[in-house]
Amino acid sequence: MRSKVWEYFSFNTKNGKIDKSVVVCSRCKCKLKYFGNTINLSNHLRRRHAIKGEIPAAAPTAASISGSYLRSPNLFGQTLPENSNRAKSITASIARFICKDMRPYSVVENTGFREMINILEPRYKIPSRQFFSEKYIPELYQSTKEELQLKLSQCTRVAFTTDSWTSCLTESYVTITAHFISMNWQMQSFVLQTRILNKAHTSSNIGELLRDACSEWTIADKSPALVTDNARNMIGAGKVAGFTPRITCFAHTLNLVSQKAVKVNSVERLLGKVRHIISFFHRSPTATCTLEEKQQILGLPLHKLKQDICIRWNSSVEMLERFLEQHTAILATLLSKNLQRGTEVRTLPETDISNAEDIVKLMTPIKIASTMMCEEEQPTVSVSAPLQAKLLKHLKPCEDDTDMTREMKSVMTVDFSCRYTNSRKVLLKGKRSL
Repeated sequence: MRSKVWEYFSFNTKNGKIDKSVVVCSRCKCKLKYFGNTINLSNHLRRRHAIKGEIPAAAPTAASISGSYLRSPNLFGQTLPENSNRAKSITASIARFICKDMRPYSVVENTGFREMINILEPRYKIPSRQFFSEKYIPELYQSTKEELQLKLSQCTRVAFTTDSWTSCLTESYVTITAHFISMNWQMQSFVLQTRILNKAHTSSNIGELLRDACSEWTIADKSPALVTDNARNMIGAGKVAGFTPRITCFAHTLNLVSQKAVKVNSVERLLGKVRHIISFFHRSPTATCTLEEKQQILGLPLHKLKQDICIRWNSSVEMLERFLEQHTAILATLLSKNLQRGTEVRTLPETDISNAEDIVKLMTPIKIASTMMCEEEQPTVSVSAPLQAKLLKHLKPCEDDTDMTREMKSVMTVDFSCRYTNSRKVLLKGKRSL
Protein backbone atom coordinates (compact mmCIF):
# COMPACT_ATOMS: atom_id res chain seq x y z
CA MET A 1 0.00 0.00 0.00
CA ARG A 2 3.03 2.30 -0.10
CA SER A 3 2.85 2.62 -3.88
CA LYS A 4 2.13 6.07 -5.38
CA VAL A 5 -0.75 4.65 -7.42
CA TRP A 6 -2.87 4.47 -4.26
CA GLU A 7 -3.08 8.27 -4.35
CA TYR A 8 -5.54 7.75 -7.26
CA PHE A 9 -7.27 4.49 -6.29
CA SER A 10 -9.35 3.18 -3.44
CA PHE A 11 -11.12 -0.09 -2.76
CA ASN A 12 -14.76 -0.55 -3.69
CA THR A 13 -17.39 -1.21 -1.07
CA LYS A 14 -20.01 -3.92 -1.37
CA ASN A 15 -22.87 -4.39 1.09
CA GLY A 16 -21.17 -2.04 3.47
CA LYS A 17 -17.92 -4.02 3.42
CA ILE A 18 -14.64 -3.30 1.70
CA ASP A 19 -14.25 -5.41 -1.42
CA LYS A 20 -10.50 -5.87 -1.98
CA SER A 21 -11.02 -7.58 -5.32
CA VAL A 22 -12.01 -4.30 -7.02
CA VAL A 23 -10.44 -0.81 -6.96
CA VAL A 24 -11.96 2.51 -8.13
CA CYS A 25 -10.06 5.27 -9.94
CA SER A 26 -10.64 8.66 -8.26
CA ARG A 27 -10.24 10.47 -11.62
CA CYS A 28 -12.68 8.58 -13.83
CA LYS A 29 -14.49 6.34 -11.32
CA CYS A 30 -13.47 3.35 -13.42
CA LYS A 31 -13.55 0.04 -11.60
CA LEU A 32 -10.56 -2.31 -12.06
CA LYS A 33 -9.86 -5.82 -10.88
CA TYR A 34 -7.21 -6.02 -8.17
CA PHE A 35 -4.89 -9.06 -8.26
CA GLY A 36 -2.57 -8.18 -5.41
CA ASN A 37 -0.19 -6.02 -7.49
CA THR A 38 -0.28 -2.56 -9.04
CA ILE A 39 0.66 -3.35 -12.64
CA ASN A 40 -2.81 -2.88 -14.16
CA LEU A 41 -3.34 0.20 -11.97
CA SER A 42 -0.17 1.82 -13.27
CA ASN A 43 -1.15 0.97 -16.86
CA HIS A 44 -4.56 2.61 -16.36
CA LEU A 45 -3.01 5.85 -15.08
CA ARG A 46 -0.53 5.97 -17.93
CA ARG A 47 -3.04 5.23 -20.72
CA ARG A 48 -6.12 7.13 -19.48
CA HIS A 49 -4.69 10.03 -17.52
CA ALA A 50 -1.09 10.37 -18.77
CA ILE A 51 0.13 9.91 -15.21
CA LYS A 52 3.38 8.09 -14.88
CA GLY A 53 2.80 5.37 -12.33
CA GLU A 54 5.12 2.63 -11.15
CA ILE A 55 7.10 0.75 -13.81
CA PRO A 56 6.65 -2.99 -13.37
CA ALA A 57 9.79 -4.76 -12.31
CA ALA A 58 11.65 -6.77 -14.95
CA ALA A 59 11.31 -10.54 -14.96
CA PRO A 60 13.72 -12.09 -12.50
CA THR A 61 16.87 -13.68 -13.93
CA ALA A 62 18.61 -16.85 -12.79
CA ALA A 63 21.35 -14.77 -11.18
CA SER A 64 18.85 -12.64 -9.25
CA ILE A 65 16.91 -15.69 -8.15
CA SER A 66 20.05 -17.45 -6.89
CA GLY A 67 21.18 -14.25 -5.22
CA SER A 68 17.85 -13.81 -3.48
CA TYR A 69 18.01 -17.40 -2.28
CA LEU A 70 21.44 -16.83 -0.84
CA ARG A 71 20.33 -13.60 0.87
CA SER A 72 17.10 -15.11 2.12
CA PRO A 73 17.83 -18.56 3.51
CA ASN A 74 14.44 -18.63 5.24
CA LEU A 75 12.51 -17.88 2.05
CA PHE A 76 10.80 -21.29 2.22
CA GLY A 77 10.59 -21.47 5.97
CA GLN A 78 12.90 -21.92 8.88
CA THR A 79 16.30 -23.60 8.61
CA LEU A 80 16.14 -27.37 8.54
CA PRO A 81 16.91 -28.88 11.95
CA GLU A 82 20.19 -30.79 11.91
CA ASN A 83 18.47 -33.95 13.16
CA SER A 84 15.72 -33.90 10.52
CA ASN A 85 15.67 -36.71 7.97
CA ARG A 86 16.04 -34.26 5.10
CA ALA A 87 19.14 -32.61 6.59
CA LYS A 88 20.68 -35.96 7.48
CA SER A 89 20.20 -37.31 3.95
CA ILE A 90 21.81 -34.21 2.39
CA THR A 91 24.76 -34.38 4.80
CA ALA A 92 25.24 -38.08 4.02
CA SER A 93 25.10 -37.34 0.29
CA ILE A 94 27.80 -34.65 0.60
CA ALA A 95 30.00 -37.03 2.60
CA ARG A 96 29.65 -39.77 -0.04
CA PHE A 97 30.42 -37.21 -2.75
CA ILE A 98 33.66 -36.26 -0.96
CA CYS A 99 34.67 -39.91 -0.51
CA LYS A 100 33.68 -41.39 -3.87
CA ASP A 101 35.03 -38.52 -5.98
CA MET A 102 38.04 -38.04 -3.67
CA ARG A 103 37.32 -34.35 -3.19
CA PRO A 104 39.05 -32.21 -0.55
CA TYR A 105 37.14 -31.31 2.58
CA SER A 106 37.41 -27.66 1.57
CA VAL A 107 34.86 -28.27 -1.20
CA VAL A 108 32.09 -27.51 1.31
CA GLU A 109 33.49 -23.99 1.61
CA ASN A 110 33.68 -23.32 -2.14
CA THR A 111 31.35 -20.59 -3.39
CA GLY A 112 30.00 -22.55 -6.34
CA PHE A 113 29.26 -25.63 -4.23
CA ARG A 114 27.46 -23.58 -1.58
CA GLU A 115 25.39 -21.78 -4.23
CA MET A 116 24.35 -25.11 -5.73
CA ILE A 117 23.27 -26.51 -2.36
CA ASN A 118 21.34 -23.32 -1.57
CA ILE A 119 19.47 -23.54 -4.86
CA LEU A 120 18.64 -27.21 -4.28
CA GLU A 121 17.62 -26.77 -0.65
CA PRO A 122 17.65 -23.16 0.67
CA ARG A 123 16.72 -24.28 4.18
CA TYR A 124 19.78 -26.53 4.54
CA LYS A 125 22.81 -25.24 6.41
CA ILE A 126 26.06 -26.80 5.21
CA PRO A 127 28.22 -28.10 8.07
CA SER A 128 31.84 -26.98 8.36
CA ARG A 129 34.77 -28.82 6.85
CA GLN A 130 35.89 -29.79 10.36
CA PHE A 131 32.55 -31.54 10.89
CA PHE A 132 33.17 -33.76 7.86
CA SER A 133 36.89 -34.34 8.44
CA GLU A 134 36.81 -34.93 12.19
CA LYS A 135 33.40 -36.46 12.81
CA TYR A 136 31.15 -37.55 9.97
CA ILE A 137 33.57 -39.19 7.51
CA PRO A 138 35.57 -41.04 10.24
CA GLU A 139 32.23 -42.43 11.45
CA LEU A 140 31.27 -43.28 7.86
CA TYR A 141 34.61 -45.07 7.41
CA GLN A 142 34.08 -47.09 10.57
CA SER A 143 30.53 -48.13 9.65
CA THR A 144 31.63 -49.04 6.11
CA LYS A 145 34.53 -51.05 7.49
CA GLU A 146 32.21 -53.00 9.78
CA GLU A 147 29.89 -53.79 6.86
CA LEU A 148 32.82 -55.00 4.77
CA GLN A 149 34.19 -57.12 7.63
CA LEU A 150 30.80 -58.80 7.89
CA LYS A 151 30.85 -59.61 4.16
CA LEU A 152 34.41 -60.93 4.40
CA SER A 153 33.49 -63.14 7.34
CA GLN A 154 30.70 -64.75 5.30
CA CYS A 155 32.82 -65.63 2.25
CA THR A 156 34.83 -68.84 1.89
CA ARG A 157 38.03 -67.54 0.32
CA VAL A 158 39.58 -64.18 -0.50
CA ALA A 159 41.98 -63.15 -3.25
CA PHE A 160 44.29 -60.15 -2.90
CA THR A 161 45.66 -57.89 -5.58
CA THR A 162 48.35 -55.45 -4.54
CA ASP A 163 50.64 -52.91 -6.13
CA SER A 164 53.04 -50.21 -5.04
CA TRP A 165 53.02 -46.70 -6.50
CA THR A 166 54.47 -43.26 -5.93
CA SER A 167 52.47 -40.07 -5.49
CA CYS A 168 53.22 -36.68 -7.03
CA LEU A 169 54.96 -35.80 -3.76
CA THR A 170 57.29 -38.80 -4.24
CA GLU A 171 55.69 -40.68 -1.33
CA SER A 172 55.54 -44.46 -1.71
CA TYR A 173 52.26 -46.29 -1.10
CA VAL A 174 51.02 -49.87 -1.26
CA THR A 175 47.37 -50.51 -2.11
CA ILE A 176 45.67 -53.80 -1.24
CA THR A 177 42.36 -54.85 -2.84
CA ALA A 178 40.24 -57.84 -1.82
CA HIS A 179 38.14 -59.90 -4.22
CA PHE A 180 35.61 -62.55 -3.21
CA ILE A 181 32.33 -64.20 -4.17
CA SER A 182 29.40 -62.90 -2.13
CA MET A 183 26.60 -64.98 -0.62
CA ASN A 184 24.45 -64.38 -3.71
CA TRP A 185 27.28 -65.44 -6.03
CA GLN A 186 28.29 -61.96 -7.13
CA MET A 187 31.90 -60.89 -7.68
CA GLN A 188 32.84 -58.26 -5.08
CA SER A 189 35.95 -56.06 -5.04
CA PHE A 190 36.93 -53.61 -2.30
CA VAL A 191 40.05 -51.57 -1.66
CA LEU A 192 40.99 -52.56 1.87
CA GLN A 193 43.73 -50.04 2.46
CA THR A 194 46.32 -47.74 0.95
CA ARG A 195 49.26 -47.39 3.32
CA ILE A 196 52.40 -45.34 3.06
CA LEU A 197 55.58 -47.43 3.00
CA ASN A 198 58.61 -45.42 4.06
CA LYS A 199 60.73 -48.55 4.40
CA ALA A 200 62.62 -50.16 1.56
CA HIS A 201 60.32 -52.01 -0.83
CA THR A 202 61.77 -55.40 0.01
CA SER A 203 59.86 -58.66 -0.07
CA SER A 204 59.94 -58.92 3.71
CA ASN A 205 58.54 -55.41 4.30
CA ILE A 206 55.74 -55.81 1.76
CA GLY A 207 55.00 -59.31 3.05
CA GLU A 208 54.71 -57.96 6.57
CA LEU A 209 52.26 -55.34 5.30
CA LEU A 210 50.15 -58.09 3.72
CA ARG A 211 50.12 -60.10 6.96
CA ASP A 212 49.07 -57.01 8.91
CA ALA A 213 46.19 -56.48 6.50
CA CYS A 214 45.00 -60.06 7.06
CA SER A 215 45.10 -59.54 10.81
CA GLU A 216 43.32 -56.20 10.69
CA TRP A 217 40.50 -57.57 8.54
CA THR A 218 40.46 -60.99 10.29
CA ILE A 219 40.76 -62.99 7.07
CA ALA A 220 43.95 -64.93 7.73
CA ASP A 221 41.85 -68.12 7.89
CA LYS A 222 40.40 -67.52 4.39
CA SER A 223 43.48 -69.03 2.63
CA PRO A 224 44.07 -65.82 0.68
CA ALA A 225 45.44 -66.01 -2.86
CA LEU A 226 47.60 -63.23 -4.28
CA VAL A 227 47.94 -61.53 -7.66
CA THR A 228 50.83 -59.10 -8.18
CA ASP A 229 52.85 -57.67 -10.99
CA ASN A 230 56.04 -59.39 -12.19
CA ALA A 231 58.42 -57.46 -9.92
CA ARG A 232 60.62 -59.79 -7.88
CA ASN A 233 59.92 -58.03 -4.59
CA MET A 234 56.14 -58.37 -5.09
CA ILE A 235 56.44 -62.06 -5.99
CA GLY A 236 58.66 -62.62 -2.96
CA ALA A 237 56.20 -60.75 -0.72
CA GLY A 238 53.60 -63.43 -1.40
CA LYS A 239 56.00 -66.10 -0.20
CA VAL A 240 56.80 -64.12 2.95
CA ALA A 241 53.10 -63.64 3.70
CA GLY A 242 52.38 -67.31 3.05
CA PHE A 243 49.71 -66.70 0.42
CA THR A 244 48.91 -69.46 -2.02
CA PRO A 245 48.44 -69.63 -4.90
CA ARG A 246 50.54 -66.68 -6.06
CA ILE A 247 49.92 -65.60 -9.66
CA THR A 248 51.37 -62.74 -11.64
CA CYS A 249 48.96 -60.36 -13.36
CA PHE A 250 48.24 -61.57 -16.90
CA ALA A 251 47.64 -58.04 -18.20
CA HIS A 252 50.99 -56.90 -16.76
CA THR A 253 52.65 -59.91 -18.36
CA LEU A 254 51.18 -58.99 -21.73
CA ASN A 255 52.50 -55.48 -21.22
CA LEU A 256 56.05 -56.75 -20.61
CA VAL A 257 55.88 -59.09 -23.60
CA SER A 258 54.53 -56.36 -25.88
CA GLN A 259 57.13 -53.86 -24.71
CA LYS A 260 59.80 -56.14 -26.15
CA ALA A 261 58.00 -56.11 -29.50
CA VAL A 262 57.78 -52.32 -29.80
CA LYS A 263 61.46 -52.03 -28.88
CA VAL A 264 62.55 -53.92 -31.98
CA ASN A 265 64.85 -51.56 -33.88
CA SER A 266 62.74 -51.35 -37.04
CA VAL A 267 59.58 -50.74 -35.00
CA GLU A 268 61.25 -48.07 -32.88
CA ARG A 269 62.38 -46.22 -36.00
CA LEU A 270 58.89 -46.33 -37.47
CA LEU A 271 57.29 -45.12 -34.23
CA GLY A 272 59.85 -42.32 -34.05
CA LYS A 273 58.84 -41.11 -37.53
CA VAL A 274 55.15 -41.13 -36.62
CA ARG A 275 55.84 -39.29 -33.34
CA HIS A 276 57.77 -36.62 -35.26
CA ILE A 277 54.82 -35.98 -37.58
CA ILE A 278 52.25 -35.92 -34.76
CA SER A 279 54.44 -33.62 -32.65
CA PHE A 280 54.52 -31.18 -35.55
CA PHE A 281 50.71 -31.04 -35.64
CA HIS A 282 50.55 -30.58 -31.88
CA ARG A 283 52.97 -27.64 -32.07
CA SER A 284 51.43 -25.93 -35.09
CA PRO A 285 47.95 -24.36 -34.79
CA THR A 286 47.98 -23.73 -38.55
CA ALA A 287 48.65 -27.39 -39.32
CA THR A 288 45.93 -28.49 -36.89
CA CYS A 289 43.37 -26.12 -38.42
CA THR A 290 44.32 -27.24 -41.94
CA LEU A 291 44.02 -30.88 -40.90
CA GLU A 292 40.45 -30.29 -39.71
CA GLU A 293 39.59 -28.69 -43.06
CA LYS A 294 41.04 -31.65 -44.98
CA GLN A 295 39.13 -34.10 -42.73
CA GLN A 296 35.86 -32.36 -43.58
CA ILE A 297 36.63 -32.31 -47.29
CA LEU A 298 37.64 -35.99 -47.35
CA GLY A 299 34.74 -37.07 -45.16
CA LEU A 300 37.00 -38.45 -42.42
CA PRO A 301 36.13 -38.44 -38.69
CA LEU A 302 37.15 -35.22 -36.96
CA HIS A 303 39.55 -37.02 -34.64
CA LYS A 304 42.63 -35.55 -33.04
CA LEU A 305 45.97 -37.24 -33.63
CA LYS A 306 47.16 -39.29 -30.67
CA GLN A 307 50.60 -39.13 -29.08
CA ASP A 308 51.79 -42.32 -27.43
CA ILE A 309 53.29 -42.81 -23.97
CA CYS A 310 56.52 -44.79 -24.05
CA ILE A 311 55.69 -46.95 -21.02
CA ARG A 312 52.31 -47.98 -22.47
CA TRP A 313 52.69 -50.14 -25.56
CA ASN A 314 48.95 -50.07 -26.30
CA SER A 315 49.15 -46.28 -26.66
CA SER A 316 51.67 -46.81 -29.46
CA VAL A 317 49.20 -49.10 -31.22
CA GLU A 318 46.43 -46.53 -30.75
CA MET A 319 48.73 -43.84 -32.17
CA LEU A 320 49.34 -45.92 -35.29
CA GLU A 321 45.62 -46.71 -35.64
CA ARG A 322 44.72 -43.02 -35.57
CA PHE A 323 47.59 -42.13 -37.92
CA LEU A 324 46.45 -44.73 -40.48
CA GLU A 325 42.85 -43.55 -40.16
CA GLN A 326 43.85 -39.95 -40.90
CA HIS A 327 46.76 -40.64 -43.27
CA THR A 328 45.02 -39.18 -46.32
CA ALA A 329 44.19 -35.95 -44.47
CA ILE A 330 47.72 -35.77 -43.02
CA LEU A 331 49.24 -36.12 -46.47
CA ALA A 332 46.93 -33.44 -47.90
CA THR A 333 47.78 -31.11 -45.01
CA LEU A 334 51.55 -31.50 -45.40
CA LEU A 335 51.18 -30.65 -49.11
CA SER A 336 48.96 -27.64 -48.39
CA LYS A 337 50.07 -24.12 -49.29
CA ASN A 338 48.93 -22.92 -45.88
CA LEU A 339 52.01 -24.35 -44.22
CA GLN A 340 55.26 -22.43 -44.23
CA ARG A 341 57.78 -23.52 -46.77
CA GLY A 342 60.83 -25.28 -45.50
CA THR A 343 58.87 -27.40 -43.02
CA GLU A 344 61.00 -30.45 -42.32
CA VAL A 345 58.06 -32.82 -42.00
CA ARG A 346 57.31 -35.41 -44.63
CA THR A 347 54.75 -38.17 -44.69
CA LEU A 348 55.74 -41.81 -44.50
CA PRO A 349 56.66 -43.82 -47.61
CA GLU A 350 54.45 -46.69 -48.70
CA THR A 351 56.77 -49.25 -47.09
CA ASP A 352 56.37 -47.63 -43.67
CA ILE A 353 52.61 -47.37 -44.11
CA SER A 354 52.47 -51.09 -44.87
CA ASN A 355 54.65 -51.87 -41.84
CA ALA A 356 52.41 -49.74 -39.62
CA GLU A 357 49.39 -51.72 -40.80
CA ASP A 358 51.23 -54.98 -40.03
CA ILE A 359 52.04 -53.77 -36.49
CA VAL A 360 48.40 -52.88 -35.82
CA LYS A 361 47.23 -56.21 -37.21
CA LEU A 362 49.71 -58.14 -35.07
CA MET A 363 49.14 -56.25 -31.81
CA THR A 364 45.34 -55.80 -31.92
CA PRO A 365 44.52 -59.30 -30.54
CA ILE A 366 46.97 -58.70 -27.67
CA LYS A 367 45.36 -55.35 -26.98
CA ILE A 368 41.92 -56.99 -26.88
CA ALA A 369 43.22 -59.67 -24.52
CA SER A 370 44.67 -57.02 -22.18
CA THR A 371 41.33 -55.23 -22.05
CA MET A 372 39.47 -58.47 -21.36
CA MET A 373 41.82 -59.44 -18.52
CA CYS A 374 41.17 -56.11 -16.79
CA GLU A 375 37.54 -57.10 -16.24
CA GLU A 376 36.66 -56.64 -12.57
CA GLU A 377 33.28 -58.36 -12.42
CA GLN A 378 34.43 -61.77 -13.65
CA PRO A 379 37.16 -64.07 -12.30
CA THR A 380 39.79 -64.38 -15.02
CA VAL A 381 42.23 -67.01 -13.71
CA SER A 382 40.49 -69.74 -15.70
CA VAL A 383 40.98 -67.75 -18.91
CA SER A 384 44.74 -67.28 -18.54
CA ALA A 385 45.94 -70.68 -19.80
CA PRO A 386 43.70 -70.93 -22.89
CA LEU A 387 44.33 -67.28 -23.72
CA GLN A 388 48.08 -67.77 -23.48
CA ALA A 389 47.84 -70.76 -25.83
CA LYS A 390 45.68 -68.77 -28.25
CA LEU A 391 48.09 -65.85 -28.34
CA LEU A 392 51.11 -68.14 -28.81
CA LYS A 393 49.30 -69.62 -31.79
CA HIS A 394 48.70 -66.11 -33.10
CA LEU A 395 52.44 -65.39 -32.79
CA LYS A 396 53.52 -68.34 -34.94
CA PRO A 397 55.38 -67.20 -38.10
CA CYS A 398 53.59 -67.17 -41.45
CA GLU A 399 54.94 -67.29 -44.98
CA ASP A 400 53.80 -63.76 -45.83
CA ASP A 401 55.37 -62.18 -42.71
CA THR A 402 57.80 -59.32 -43.30
CA ASP A 403 61.18 -59.32 -41.59
CA MET A 404 59.90 -56.82 -39.02
CA THR A 405 56.79 -58.87 -38.22
CA ARG A 406 58.82 -62.07 -37.96
CA GLU A 407 61.24 -60.45 -35.51
CA MET A 408 58.38 -59.07 -33.38
CA LYS A 409 56.75 -62.49 -33.20
CA SER A 410 60.02 -64.13 -32.29
CA VAL A 411 60.86 -61.89 -29.30
CA MET A 412 57.31 -62.10 -27.96
CA THR A 413 57.13 -65.90 -28.33
CA VAL A 414 60.43 -66.46 -26.51
CA ASP A 415 59.35 -64.25 -23.58
CA PHE A 416 55.72 -65.36 -23.40
CA SER A 417 56.52 -69.09 -23.53
CA CYS A 418 58.58 -68.83 -20.33
CA ARG A 419 55.77 -67.25 -18.34
CA TYR A 420 53.52 -69.13 -15.87
CA THR A 421 55.63 -72.27 -15.84
CA ASN A 422 55.39 -72.41 -12.03
CA SER A 423 51.65 -71.63 -12.06
CA ARG A 424 50.70 -74.12 -14.75
CA LYS A 425 48.89 -76.52 -12.41
CA VAL A 426 46.75 -73.73 -10.93
CA LEU A 427 45.85 -72.30 -14.34
CA LEU A 428 44.97 -75.70 -15.80
CA LYS A 429 42.88 -76.50 -12.73
CA GLY A 430 40.93 -73.29 -13.32
CA LYS A 431 40.48 -74.31 -16.95
CA ARG A 432 39.06 -77.73 -16.03
CA SER A 433 36.68 -76.14 -13.52
CA LEU A 434 34.91 -74.45 -16.41
